[in-house]
Amino acid sequence: MQDRINFLREELNKYAYNYYVLDNPLISDFEYDKLFNELKELEEQNPEFITLDSPTQRVGGISTGFEEHKHKYRLYSLDNTYNEEELRKWYERVQKEFPEKVELVCELKIDGLAIALTYKNGYFTTGVTRGDGIIGENITQNLKTIKAIPLKLFEEADVEVRGEIYMPKSSFEKLNEESLKNGEKVFANPRNAAAGSLRQLDSSITAKRDLSMFTYTAIIEKAKEQPLTHWEAIQYIKKLGFKTNPNIRLVNDIDGAIQFCKDWETKRFDLDYATDGVVIKVNRFDYQNELGFTSRAPKWATAFKFPPEEITTKLLDIELGVGKTGAVTPVAILEPVNLAGSVVSRASLHNFDEIKRLDVRIGDRVLIKKAAEIIPKVIKAVDSPEHDMLPVYQAPQNCPNCNSLLVEREGEVNLYCANLECPSVAKARLEYWVSKEAMDIDFIGPSVIEKLFALGLVKTPVDFYKLKYDDFLKLDLVKEKSATNMYNSIQESKSKPLSRFVTALSIRHVGKETAELLTNELSTLEDLKSASLEQLSNIEGIGEKIAQSIYEFFHDEKNLQMIDEFQSLGFEFKVLNINKTDELAGKTFVLTGTLQNMTRDEAGDKIKLRGGKTSSSVSKNTSYVVAGVNPGSKLDKAEKLGVIILNEDEFLKLLGEE
Repeated sequence: MQDRINFLREELNKYAYNYYVLDNPLISDFEYDKLFNELKELEEQNPEFITLDSPTQRVGGISTGFEEHKHKYRLYSLDNTYNEEELRKWYERVQKEFPEKVELVCELKIDGLAIALTYKNGYFTTGVTRGDGIIGENITQNLKTIKAIPLKLFEEADVEVRGEIYMPKSSFEKLNEESLKNGEKVFANPRNAAAGSLRQLDSSITAKRDLSMFTYTAIIEKAKEQPLTHWEAIQYIKKLGFKTNPNIRLVNDIDGAIQFCKDWETKRFDLDYATDGVVIKVNRFDYQNELGFTSRAPKWATAFKFPPEEITTKLLDIELGVGKTGAVTPVAILEPVNLAGSVVSRASLHNFDEIKRLDVRIGDRVLIKKAAEIIPKVIKAVDSPEHDMLPVYQAPQNCPNCNSLLVEREGEVNLYCANLECPSVAKARLEYWVSKEAMDIDFIGPSVIEKLFALGLVKTPVDFYKLKYDDFLKLDLVKEKSATNMYNSIQESKSKPLSRFVTALSIRHVGKETAELLTNELSTLEDLKSASLEQLSNIEGIGEKIAQSIYEFFHDEKNLQMIDEFQSLGFEFKVLNINKTDELAGKTFVLTGTLQNMTRDEAGDKIKLRGGKTSSSVSKNTSYVVAGVNPGSKLDKAEKLGVIILNEDEFLKLLGEE
């Protein structure tokens, strides 16, 4: 029994290290969970065999508060530099102390929370927040839930490591989306989300948040190695089992450091974590010791700060948009301002509860930020004497387009236009129908839809399939070739997979991923129509709320009549005759360029039916990039990251379809 427990513990720790530190999963989540549950059951039956490094010890309980903890070694702040001139002046001060050029190490400054972790004989014992650098808070139990933090090192060592806890931008967006749906508070940025997650008294909540850590230095008290430089220390930290940031560079002098800063000023936006600068350190430890510290910061290091990603501007107006579900969304109209490399004149306000919470008013100066460095959003109103003189914003009572009374839906924060004939709702549904996410109909964009709608030729998606070739010639500036392309593209969409059709129907709470889960289980329209509420709820990934929405949609007489009409117009949904397997489980593919034997959507379907995933962007987590003709920048990025690149023949060979 003890041998089996030891085996499971070692295997699970190995799999967790490969997944969370190396970004190289060895088994599927299903297989991992199966082994984890076996270990948990065996430990419950034999508690005397539980060890500190068991994966089961990552799930904590509820704390009454966090105790203060004095750091054994002080955590200093960093002095900042903001331009090339200031960087050179810092280096001159360093250089004058030594006869030869001083090597530097450059690493990205992660926008997270500094943490100090103590290990005794290789076991994690204490984790403390930075606090004021002298006293922090003991949050060991919460830190144990973060799988990038090893509970046991690969060798016995007494060491204190410093790292930065962060939340990936993709996880931050997902967390905020869920919070908005539930009417809960949203976080302003990934750093705030990470901080809020770390300071939960119930560590099981922390465990559900997708937190990670990059380790950036260590104080080694007892170990097999005593590195002489910072660069060597980073390599040693990796050997112990810690996750370090791969974007680090050893340079000969300040010119190399300045080039590193320039390289990452724009490249950082491609990363899935927030970074607000570069930390530059003297490489040799003996040089660091000689340079020493000021009262607050080391003289041997500095932080170069990137241009601001937050900036103030004036809120000129609040515009209302009506989406395909009838949800009315407020959008901030701003005095144009340059933010993180682009001119911003519009920003998200999420919903009317958020406007009330922020108390932003038309005419205010507001702070805006690129949310996860992608979508601009309003963070807050800037305090000013004028603020209280401005009228408080009142949520609308009527639809801005059709003037119908807006309604609330139980458990949701949005206001909705309930008028199914509302022109804004109708056009939004038409635009969504032809979008890449839905039916992916080429040559039919918003401007074409606007013209077709104005002429009364298209009011619902069904009307697209009643259009004749001559109807397109009625549109301004449309000639024979364009008319042919539009007509043919619509007709070709009749044979798209059922999952795309279900996505395009704009069923509440059902997007592309949910539609794929649904049609993987229920592969025909008849199956969808006849599915019971219980059957829908039992599909993995589809909860009761979504199941109820799907059930109601397929039991509404108007919807059924619409579906019958689509079928009478010649819809034939593709069914890929491939048995679902898990041979590609844990593998992520990025498809780029034009494939000769199939469309990229068809290739994606083949991957998913074998248990794999597809992504639109290349990262360290990408397993394969499938490159067709004219692959573009994704191929370049894959080559830089060392991702495996497959041509179409190699991809087919991997699928067993040579």
